[in-house]
Amino acid sequence: MRRRVAFAAFALVGLAASAPSHAALNDALERAGRAAEATLSLDYDDARKALEGGDPDSPLLGLERARLAIYEGDCDGAGVILARPELAKTEQGGVLADIARGCARATAATVVERDDAKALEIRYQDENDRPLGPLITETVVAARDALTRDLGVTWPKPTRITIVRDLLTLSAMTGLPYEAATTTGTVAVAKWGRVTLLSPRASRHGYSWRDTIAHELTHLAVTRATADRAPLWLQEGMAKREEVRWRAPGPFDDRPPVDSIVVRGIEMKMDLPLDKLGPSIAMLPSADAAMVAFAEVTSFVRFMAQTSKPDAMPKLFAALRERKAPDLALLDATGADLKAWDVRWRASVATSNTKKDMSALELMGLGAAPTNLRETHERMRLAELLYGREHPEQALAELGQIPPKDFSADPSIRHMKARTLEALGRKKEGEPLLADPKDVSASFSGWWAIRGRWARDREDLAVADPAFVEAISANPYDDEAACETLDPAKSPETTASRLLCEAARKMGEPPLGKD
Repeated sequence: MRRRVAFAAFALVGLAASAPSHAALNDALERAGRAAEATLSLDYDDARKALEGGDPDSPLLGLERARLAIYEGDCDGAGVILARPELAKTEQGGVLADIARGCARATAATVVERDDAKALEIRYQDENDRPLGPLITETVVAARDALTRDLGVTWPKPTRITIVRDLLTLSAMTGLPYEAATTTGTVAVAKWGRVTLLSPRASRHGYSWRDTIAHELTHLAVTRATADRAPLWLQEGMAKREEVRWRAPGPFDDRPPVDSIVVRGIEMKMDLPLDKLGPSIAMLPSADAAMVAFAEVTSFVRFMAQTSKPDAMPKLFAALRERKAPDLALLDATGADLKAWDVRWRASVATSNTKKDMSALELMGLGAAPTNLRETHERMRLAELLYGREHPEQALAELGQIPPKDFSADPSIRHMKARTLEALGRKKEGEPLLADPKDVSASFSGWWAIRGRWARDREDLAVADPAFVEAISANPYDDEAACETLDPAKSPETTASRLLCEAARKMGEPPLGKD
């Protein structure tokens, strides 16, 4: 496939360069093919070896030198190569030039931290994100170990992570259309040999940014293992499976169950055949469509992994790397092709307990919205304002008007009620609101933070410490999450925790209800 791309690129050069001899063309094709495969596999030393000694004027080799430069983070160098007229005229040259320019603009004057011992390079577009460094490092190291254990993948040095401040930069750095990123809520992309991650500060309530890093690292691992020949369903299914396996199991790892989302998607006629997902889930027409597609591939790959032999996945990756067609590779590795697996999987989904947590799907926005949603938002907002102006009794009265049958599992409402009861000196009444993560529908930093604080106050560190970890994992720039750990009477202050708290306070968000 890569040789066909390279040849097409050369064909477009036309008469812009002198016609090479048959031997020179064959040499360039062979070198370009080897270099492209090595670059896509993140084997940069092998890519350089393939290019060494090649014709410096060859457009084919020029494209691969530029590609390698982008993967290694030398976007300015790639731009210089791609400025050659004979490369700029080609389709591949134009694509690479756009990426090189976007990358060069985004990384100008960035802050770079390197940890040679842990083989990690973190680039920050905004230096205010540097306090995330220790947590990023911890996540990357654990995720790489998990992926090596599960997939048998080795890792080149260094692993490159870039933290960007907005979706425009994410688009420029990766080539993902900005409209697609905003439509589907994309917050990270693994491409061009690195993970590009939207800063959690760009989202008001944060997002599961640490699991997102693990998800994107899985894409790099699968790309490396298959030389970028894995079909989309396998790429995304493996990434969703592996995004939580770097850490201990959490209360929201399958909440709501992905099979429930698949069933709801089928009911709404939003499901797609596994081999018809398009070029990227991030480019589907809506966030709901992306949610259903992610659920499909997650459920399918999990089913296939659980019902196959332990070595099935490494065998599948090896077969794809050997250029076998996906269906044939799947047949060789597992004994069945995609059509047969699809039949088995759909039968399994149909018989699963799909009614569990269906109410959570409505809170997530998939399907019909809960009744009284607008009224609930208005009462929540009024309660916040009353609380912020030191009228907790009236705030609690407003919260009491919210229908419990529809919103009792909403963590933001539970958090607000707990804060209000605390202000009234009635913490005992609020304890049930924070008792069990299984009682809430989703992870919310404020809920975790107050759960941790109350547990610490009663010296229950077995509950408090994990709660603070979850709070920061949900939103590290929520000062209630980032700064509650800094109670010198209860827990020791570290440089990392102090810097994270300072970064959260720099955000300038007003206290709850005081905006």
